[in-house]
Amino acid sequence: MPFFDFHCHPGLKPQFSDPQTKPSPWDFINAKLALAKDVKLSINKLFNETLNSQSNLTQLLQNDVKLIGIILHAPEQKIGQGLSEKKIVNKGSVNLIDKKQLAYLASGIHSFELIQEELTWLQEAVPAIPNAKFKIVSTTADFDEADNNTVFGAIIVEGLHCFFNDPNALDAKEKFLSNFNSFTNDNTVVAINVCHMQQNPFCNHAHGIQFINPAYFYPTRTGITPWGKEVIQLMIDKKILVDIKHMSLKTRWQLYSWFKDANDETKFNQPIICTHAGTTGLSIRDRAKFLLNKPADKGLVYEVAYLKPRSKHDAECYHNCSSINLYDEDIVNIFLSGGIIGLSFDQRILGFADENVLLNVTVPHDVEYISHMEADFFLGPDPTALPVWPDDTDVWASEDFENLDPSLYVDMHRRFLINNIVHILWVANNHPLIDIKKAAKQICIGTDFDGLINAIDCCKDANGLEQLKKDMKEGLIDLLTADGIIAINVDQFLGDIFYNNGKNFILNRVQIMKG
Repeated sequence: MPFFDFHCHPGLKPQFSDPQTKPSPWDFINAKLALAKDVKLSINKLFNETLNSQSNLTQLLQNDVKLIGIILHAPEQKIGQGLSEKKIVNKGSVNLIDKKQLAYLASGIHSFELIQEELTWLQEAVPAIPNAKFKIVSTTADFDEADNNTVFGAIIVEGLHCFFNDPNALDAKEKFLSNFNSFTNDNTVVAINVCHMQQNPFCNHAHGIQFINPAYFYPTRTGITPWGKEVIQLMIDKKILVDIKHMSLKTRWQLYSWFKDANDETKFNQPIICTHAGTTGLSIRDRAKFLLNKPADKGLVYEVAYLKPRSKHDAECYHNCSSINLYDEDIVNIFLSGGIIGLSFDQRILGFADENVLLNVTVPHDVEYISHMEADFFLGPDPTALPVWPDDTDVWASEDFENLDPSLYVDMHRRFLINNIVHILWVANNHPLIDIKKAAKQICIGTDFDGLINAIDCCKDANGLEQLKKDMKEGLIDLLTADGIIAINVDQFLGDIFYNNGKNFILNRVQIMKG
């Protein structure tokens, strides 16, 4: 069975290594903790396997992952700075991470250089398997479904910051535009995320990182900036899609208003996509319904802590209702635009969160930060006056998690993934302008493997895709039947979300771009 992945990073983790000795994208990374010169200890339990390979090119080839959204990404300045402040990293104890390279990243002036190097390195690295290849899909003719020796990749750039040299230079804008135009002229770039984790000059972002000083990643602005509008228009002119992942809710809302025909809500000037998503399980109007505490004023932002709302579809599943995830109205806009949603395999995004985090809190919850400049839009005129959720009804209660046997995590993570898929279909099925059979063709897998995520235990890496697909059938049938969604053939649907939908969408976009 062939597979598709809308969002994976075989080239990201080696960017933290010494450039002279960094692993090949075909090599398996097994990060170790260096205790002494010749003594290394596995750090999987400490880092919960986030540093080990999840989707290197060998893993993808061996598991018949035919086509991927190959993510080009330059780690942001604050990522390098924040990691270097971690004691275990600062001591040089993690053999994957080089302190000098972190300083290089933390300078923040090499982003464009980094994505160029990453693309060249992915294409030129010597495979670990004879006759194996990695090939960029620049035209539809480049993709050969019958070629079992090649992993094909369609370029997606995660973050417009990737086109900067020095973002603070006097000629930063001119250099940015030159880099953007030269790269997108020379390469078929299917989609770009306007923002990522760190504040940028194009739009406000949704907070979305753990384990590093959150103040480095506060979203402090509002919506799409004038320069952001200019660059997004350039993307539209070049038929490059906007990946809305990481945008703040207000930014997304402005984008929908811009892209949508004012006289016909079913017509958009181009499809909207989210390559590695989870769902909040909520309508936008309920975004501040499940508050654990009153929003706390932190100066430039409000700290907002949410309880985890219970699923409408599976009483033992819950959602992460942080605004980095999709509200029901986001799903509707993506579907009506003719876009597609890729499902992330990040535990936290799917609602389970990182068990190492949950074990250290009294009540399972998620925290994000809302810009003061967007507070009125998101939280209303007086955020500190918002009511908190009064009890543990309809949310993940502390005793429910405490009583959950860790041996059940594999099963639960699969159920949380199914819950997100079914919720997307439920939203479609309840909208008068969305055809459920068409919507079933607008969902795919976008794992975010090797994006420094804590992947679901039922599919920790590409090796688990085939078994996961088989194991999902029964759970999908049960939830779809319970929700009255009977128009979908589950066997066909699984084949579609794991391969056909994403493949067809990418090839169609490349055809539109290149003819």
